[in-house]
Amino acid sequence: MALDAKAIEAAIGEALKTDDLEPTVVHDIAFHMTDWLDDLEAWTAFCSDPSSLKPDEVKKLLIGFLIHVPNHVAAAHKLLLGYPMTDIFEVGAFE
Repeated sequence: MALDAKAIEAAIGEALKTDDLEPTVVHDIAFHMTDWLDDLEAWTAFCSDPSSLKPDEVKKLLIGFLIHVPNHVAAAHKLLLGYPMTDIFEVGAFE
């Protein structure tokens, strides 16, 4: 599965062009939502065939995903919605 970052960025830009957002903010949102597409592809491949990876490979994939993706999602959330993410599960996620 090859994801087209440029097409995704363009679609995000088109979706947000009527919002009252500066072009640089729209660009930043698109960046934060596409910079981790390789992580998404790897995760999707694993989810499609969980037995394809050894336990140590699953752990490496999971750690890499969790290190890279959430901060991008949190940044896009703040830029688009104007408020920070909250710890809705109350697990101390931001401590």
